[in-house]
Amino acid sequence: MFDLDSLYNSSSANELCKGCSILKQSKPCHSILDYEKLESSDILFLSDSLKYRYGESMPFSTQEYKVIKELTPLSFVCAASVKCPSVKEADMFPADMKICRQHLEATIDKVKPKLVFTCGNLATKMLIKKSGITNKRGKSYSFVSSSGHSCTVVPIFHPYSVITEPRHTILFEKDIKNAIEKYVLGKKSEGNFSYQTLMSLEDIEELANKLNCTEDTLACDIETTGLNFKKDKIQTIAFSTKEGNWVVPCDHRDSPFKGLAYNDKFWMYIRGILINPRNKKIFHNAKFDLKFLYHYNIEPTNVWDTKIMHHLLNENLPKGLMDLVKLYFPTELENL
Repeated sequence: MFDLDSLYNSSSANELCKGCSILKQSKPCHSILDYEKLESSDILFLSDSLKYRYGESMPFSTQEYKVIKELTPLSFVCAASVKCPSVKEADMFPADMKICRQHLEATIDKVKPKLVFTCGNLATKMLIKKSGITNKRGKSYSFVSSSGHSCTVVPIFHPYSVITEPRHTILFEKDIKNAIEKYVLGKKSEGNFSYQTLMSLEDIEELANKLNCTEDTLACDIETTGLNFKKDKIQTIAFSTKEGNWVVPCDHRDSPFKGLAYNDKFWMYIRGILINPRNKKIFHNAKFDLKFLYHYNIEPTNVWDTKIMHHLLNENLPKGLMDLVKLYFPTELENL
C-alpha cells in the first residue's frame, strides 16, 4: 500500500525543532526559517503560522498583507510566529510552543524591532504567553529576548478577521496608529492630571458652593464595595470639571464621613452638587451609578451617559471605559 505520508517528510526540519509533534503531521515542508531573509525594521507584524502555496511560504495572504499595508503609515516587515505551514493553536502542545519560541526569538533578534504587533491569539500566546485577543488587543507588553533585545508587543486582531468582520477595521487601524505614535514615534503625554481628596466637612461645603450652581459640565464616577445597590455602599465619589478634580470618600473605611445618615450635612452637600439643574452630569454606564445614588436618596438631574452616546456614534465599537480611553487618549494611557 502506498504511504501518502511518504510524500512528506521532516528531513528538512531544523535541529532546534527536535521533539516537536508538528513534525509528525503531514506538511509539504517543516521549519521554514522565514526570518533569515528579513532586514531590520522598527515594526514587525507576526502572523499565526506560515501559509504555503505553490512552493512559496508567506506569513500573510496577499489580501491580509494588503489590509496591513493600507492601514500602516510606516514601513514594516512580516514573519510567522510558528514556522511550519497551516498550524493552528489547537494543533500545538505547550512543549511544541516552547520549542518553536526558539525560532521566534531568532526572528526578534534578526529584525530588532521597537514594536511588534502579534496578529491574533496564537501569535500573542507564542510571544508573550498570554491568551484572549479580545481583551488583550491594544494593550502593550514588554518583551526581552534571551539575547537582550527589548521591544514593545501590542496584540491586535488578525487581518483575516478584519476582512471577514469589517467592523473590526477601525479597531485594527486605531491599535496600529496609537502604538506606532507612542512606541515608534515617541509621541507620549504624561498628562497634567491632579486631584484633591476632601477629608473635612469644610472642604465638602466649599466644593458644594462651587458646583451646586455652576453651568460647567460635571463628570462623576462612583466606586462601590460591590454590585448590589441594596446591600453595598458607595466608597468614593469623584467629580471633575474643567477647573479641577475632586475625590470624596463616603463609606470608605478610611473616610471621616463613614456611616453618616442620608440627611446629614455631608450627604446634603453631595446631593446639592448632583441635583444642580444648570449643568450636565456625565457618567459612564450611568444606570449602575444611579441605582446606588437613588438608594442614597440622591436623584441627579441632566444625566448624560458616555456609553450610550458612543453607541449612537458607532454601534460597532466596544463601549467599555478602558476601550474608549484607548481609542481617544492613547498617548496618556500607560500599561495596565
